Formats: sequence, structure tokens, C-alpha cells
Amino acid sequence: MITYRAEILDEVERRRLELTVRLLKVYNYYRVLVGLALMAVASQTLLSTRLGEYDQTAFYLLTGIYTLVNLLSAVVVQFVPHRAFKSELPSLTLVIFDILVLTGLTFLSNGVSSGLGALVLVSVAIGSILVTGRLANLLPAVATIAVLYEEFYLSLATPGLHDDFFQAGVFGALYFAAALSIQSISRRVRQNDIRALTQAAELADLERINRQIVQRMRTGILLVDHENQIRMANQSALALMGQMHEEGQTALPEALREHLDAWRENTHLRISPFHIRADTPEVRVAFSAVRADDSEGDVTVFLEDTGEIQQQAQQLKLAALGRLSASIAHEIRNPLGAVSHAAQLLSESQNLDKGDARLTDIIHSHCQRMNSVIENVLELSRRRPPTPVKLLLVDFLEEFRTEFVESVTDAIIEIDVEPRDTEVRVDKGQLSQALTNLVDNGLRASVEAGGEPRVHLVGGIDPRTDRPFLNVIDRGPGVPEEQLSKLFEPFFTTAASGTGLGLYISRELCEANQARLNYHTEPEGGSCFRITFAHPERITA
Repeated sequence: MITYRAEILDEVERRRLELTVRLLKVYNYYRVLVGLALMAVASQTLLSTRLGEYDQTAFYLLTGIYTLVNLLSAVVVQFVPHRAFKSELPSLTLVIFDILVLTGLTFLSNGVSSGLGALVLVSVAIGSILVTGRLANLLPAVATIAVLYEEFYLSLATPGLHDDFFQAGVFGALYFAAALSIQSISRRVRQNDIRALTQAAELADLERINRQIVQRMRTGILLVDHENQIRMANQSALALMGQMHEEGQTALPEALREHLDAWRENTHLRISPFHIRADTPEVRVAFSAVRADDSEGDVTVFLEDTGEIQQQAQQLKLAALGRLSASIAHEIRNPLGAVSHAAQLLSESQNLDKGDARLTDIIHSHCQRMNSVIENVLELSRRRPPTPVKLLLVDFLEEFRTEFVESVTDAIIEIDVEPRDTEVRVDKGQLSQALTNLVDNGLRASVEAGGEPRVHLVGGIDPRTDRPFLNVIDRGPGVPEEQLSKLFEPFFTTAASGTGLGLYISRELCEANQARLNYHTEPEGGSCFRITFAHPERITA
């Protein structure tokens, strides 16, 4: 707070210095004009004046010196750096010089009845602006003493001249009244200046804080005008719209614009979650008119990633699945174990012919397959909530490859991450489990297409959403278009020995970590499963 106030005072002092310099320049021009005007009026013969009445030669000499000094002062002020006037001594000296010279000219014009005392009043008034604090009280004091002394000395020098101490006293009172009034006004102006600057600084700070809050919110916020042009958008909104690095983009995406147009026609319309683009997360949108009675004007748009809601739904789904799987295990696993054990004992009999032995093998293999299905379902029910940690993606993939090839020795896993410092925030164990399923599928698909067991892991940052991603790419035959809608459904499989739960479990694991798993066809053939992670700095705890 001390530093904050010091900055305000420094700004006020800077403004005061600029005002002082400008006022000094104007004051010097005024002094030059006063000197020239006094000489001109004293020289003319049309009007009767008392200027120089006591000693005209001395009056002209003093007026000429005063004018020359003022000209010199006016020139010097133009070239002297402003910092030279930080001290009030130059201004104080200049004003006292004026008071003394003008008082001397008053004396040479036979006293205050000549009217020159009013010029001293102007100097005192201007001096009270240029000089602040207690020094400002010195100016009316000097002026009053000078005028009274001038009248006293004039009464001694010319006893026959009618002296005017009363008028001199009146001028002295005016000097003090003007000085005190101007000082009071100056103090109020300075206090108002400090108050205004303080309020301006506080408002600027509040605006910066509000901008920081808006920019760091996970909720996307847009301000859209009546022509559906974006006037303001925070980082989350740009990411959710896929426009993070699209410079100069002011138009709303088509999907969002259609919903906004529909809302403008019916402000009570409820809009279901949707994807602004195919590669952006599903969002829930809400609109609010800036002016409550004008839906056709500026509108504030709120975009909310449904990932958090999906995560909560996922937890409820897993809980329900856990109860179901416990019932399945109780009702099926024990009889299935008995059937498998009986088939195994039967296969050991010496009286079985080839056909019967083949049948027992079929029974045993299908029992194992059913047991695998039950194990996978039970694994879903037992899954703990994710514990996300920040990982360097390239290091995680290198570690994953090392562990994977220990069990699948002929697997070829290529890794390509750019930029190399890409980070993700995810549960390491759950990501490893999901990635194992995807790599297993990719290796099998590559072999089925007649190639090597090879997959390519490509990671990086999506420039449109500013989110990290990981692509698992194989060179298999790809997924037929008619099967795409069922690809992530449980128990759907195209493999003869598959359980149909691998991709389903992988997607569930990704959604539990606020990531998305999608399928894309590769232009050069093969399949690409993309994991789009949540932003590592904005993920919900």
C-alpha cells in the first residue's frame, strides 16, 4: 500500500511540475507585456497618469531593466530542463523579484494611489500557485511589508505628499486573502487529483483482476455484437471453439451462430450439448443479453465443457456397473468354473475319441473366454477414481514402450512427439491401461493387413484447441463405415477371440480423466485412435 500511494504522489508531483513549467512560461510572457505596457503608458501624453511622477528617469530605467530581465527569463525557461523546477526556489525568487520591482515602481509613481498595487496582487496570486506549503505565506507577507514600507518611506521623502496608509493596508489584506484562498483551492485540487488518481488506479487494478479471472476461467465467455461478431473472448472460449491460434478471427463458428440465431428468436429456448467442430469437445451453451430487454443487441455467450459432467456421470455409471458385475460374478462365475473344471477332467479320460476330445476343448476355451469377459466387467466395477498427475508425454511413451515390448517382443512402436515438452495431466496407470488396449488392437490390425506388427504413436499440441493429444496409428484395413457407430459399444468386436470390451474400457478410462477418445481414418490407409487430453493447467481436480 505504501508503494502504491508513493506512485500516486509521484504522479501528482509530476503533474504539478508540468503545470509549474507551463504557468511559468505564461507568467513570463505576462511580465514582459506588463513591462512594455508600463513604458508605453508612461510615455504617452493623451491620458494623464501618475506613472513615474516621483522620478520619471528612475521609473524608465527600472521598467527597462525589469522588461529585459523578463525577456531573459522567458528565454531561459524554454531551454532549462523541467527537473530544474522540482525545487520551488526559482519560482519563489522570481515572484519576490516581481513584488519588489513592482513596489519600487509604485514608489516612483507616488504610492499605491497610482494603481500599481493591483499588479503586485497578480504576482502574489500567481506565486501562491507556483509555491506550495508554508513558503507560499511568505509572498503576501513580503508584499504587504513592501507596500507599507514604500508608503512610509514615501511619507518621509515627500512630507507634502498625501500618504495613503489605509489603501496600502487594504492591499495588504487583499494580498493575504488572495494567497490563502488560492492555497485552499490548490490543496483541494491536489487532494481531488490524488483521489481521482487513486480511484483510477483502483479501477484499473480491478479491470486487470477481472480480465485475469475471466481469462483463467474454465467456462468459455464470449461477447458477441448484433452482427454475431466476437468482440471479446477468453482463452477457454477460444479453445472450446477451436480458434486458439487463429489470429484476427472475429466470426462465430457456424454451429454456434445457428444456435445464437435460434435463441434470439426465442430466448426461452434450451439448447442441448453439441460439438462446435468435429474436433472440439462437447459443450453446453447459455446466452444472456447484455441489455435484458434487447436480445437483438450484444449477447454474452457462456460455453461449458461437458467433460466434468461426463466424469460425474461416469462415476455413477461405474458404481451401477459394480453392483451389476457383483451379481454377475455370483450367478455365473461359480457354475462356469464348475463347467470348465468338468470339461478339463473329461478331457483327461482315456475313453474319449477324437471328436469328443475336440468338444471338450471347445467347452474349455469358451469357458475361458466367458471368464475373461467377467474379469473385464469386474475390473470396470473395481476401478478407483483417477489420480491425475502431470506427465511429460514423451517420457511416458518411452517408458510404456519399454514395458510393452518386454511382453510382446516382436512389437514395433514408433514414437513422435512435437513439441518435446508436451505435458498431460492424467492418471498414469489408467492411461497405460487404455494405451495397452489401443496398441494391442493396432498391432493385430497391422498384422491382419499383411504387414509388420507396427504402430506409430504421435503426440503434440492441437493449435486450434491448445490441448495435448496422442494418436495411435496402425496400418491395418481400417474400420468399415457401417461399423463406426458401434465401435465403442461394449461387447462389440470383429475379432473371433475378442471380448468387445477393449475399446469400451479405453474410452471409459479416458472420460474418467476428462479426455476424449475418437476414431479417425488415415488418408494413407489404416486407423487412427486419437486421445485428446484436457488442458494440463485447467483440468478439474
